[in-house]
Amino acid sequence: MSDGRTPGPAHDAAAITTPALFLLAAVAFVTELALFGGVGAVAYAAVGGGVGAWLAGAAATAVVLVSWGLFMAPRARRRLGVGARTLLALLLCAGTAVGLVLAGWTWWGWYVGVAGLVVVAAQSVLHGPERVAGPPAGG
Repeated sequence: MSDGRTPGPAHDAAAITTPALFLLAAVAFVTELALFGGVGAVAYAAVGGGVGAWLAGAAATAVVLVSWGLFMAPRARRRLGVGARTLLALLLCAGTAVGLVLAGWTWWGWYVGVAGLVVVAAQSVLHGPERVAGPPAGG
């Protein structure tokens, strides 16, 4: 059983056994791509254009990709606990969505916001309560 910090059976390709779970995985993947690109677009818009904006967009995207790979991805070696991952994903989706809407990319912002929140909620429900380390029950 997974402790919420390391990959477990729920993260194997074989775990995607129903069309609904496959659809959730596909939506999650597309939403992550929209989120990563959205972070770069928000950084670009914040700088205002030119070479500096492109560099800011690339740097912001790189920071989020590396952080996601280290702390959020199913196979991350230093994966955060369920609660921390959920909170971070919610903040990242909401912040990026607001930034995209304010920068004028309304449809993109709404997609990242709504789909991101739906994916985070669905994954939280599917994961179930976080297991607490301690003595086994009844013994």
